[in-house]
Amino acid sequence: MVGTTLREIRQHIERLASDDGAYYVVCARSGERPVPVAGQRFATRPDAADAAQATEQYRAALRRYDPRLPCYDPIVCQARAADADANSTANGGRRQSNRRVANAGTQSPTGRAKRGQDESPLISFCHDVSGAVFEALSARDHDDAERAIMETYLAAAEATTNRNTLCLVLLETMASELECYLNTVERTRVLRAAAANLSPVDPVDDPVATSLEFLDSLSLIRAYGVTRDSSDATGGDAWTVSLRGYAIECGERRFPTLPIGIDILRRTATPTAELGVTDVTALGDGDWQFVLTNDEEATGGLVCTRGEP
Repeated sequence: MVGTTLREIRQHIERLASDDGAYYVVCARSGERPVPVAGQRFATRPDAADAAQATEQYRAALRRYDPRLPCYDPIVCQARAADADANSTANGGRRQSNRRVANAGTQSPTGRAKRGQDESPLISFCHDVSGAVFEALSARDHDDAERAIMETYLAAAEATTNRNTLCLVLLETMASELECYLNTVERTRVLRAAAANLSPVDPVDDPVATSLEFLDSLSLIRAYGVTRDSSDATGGDAWTVSLRGYAIECGERRFPTLPIGIDILRRTATPTAELGVTDVTALGDGDWQFVLTNDEEATGGLVCTRGEP
């Protein structure tokens, strides 16, 4: 055992990885490189073997939450010298890019990479968030909510074939069932715990603007606008946010804010800061407007909220 959480196992693999290593891990049956070692290389065979074992542990842990997670038989392969030389520069550049993504919290904890490619940052982020939420629910003994999420998600998966759509369906399902099974206070506690389970990022002065920029880069939203007002009457800050083209399916008034809320929380300098979503307006076609505040009276809305048409 190299760790007890998905994040600890990922970090262990990242510590073993080498930019110019000649060894890598593939599935013995399909030749695919399974997450979380997709795109990673290792300097020695023992390091790669350690990473392969950690990959099995990682995917076994995640299968508790997603029984449909594909099974792999990870083995160690050695790149040919000519291939290693030809790909050295490209792999180094890609590795640096992957590490920047990991620092932003988008290193994938689930799913299957396309042959020869890493998962898209959007898929990685969605599964990272869902894994963090499942861990938080399990730690707080919310078994009913866990079961409800998986039952609803697996039913939806029967009719969904697009992988991008499926990972978004999982987040929408989580938001819906958390709203149903947990009260406002407990939803916020679970969300804070889940934010702590994600790969850490440095806190910033304006977590809302930074988070929206990040989510826009993933194409979770198509466009956004945000204005900050620090003269709120209650002494806190208020951000007026408009979103265009939100990728998660919404009803006419129902707005699943889970990925937005969790990403803002993990960028907030004070983890216990009160945050809340108010004045939600549904603009149609995945477009929304709302106000996010951090004053002492702020509460709710970070998982799911309702908007006026």
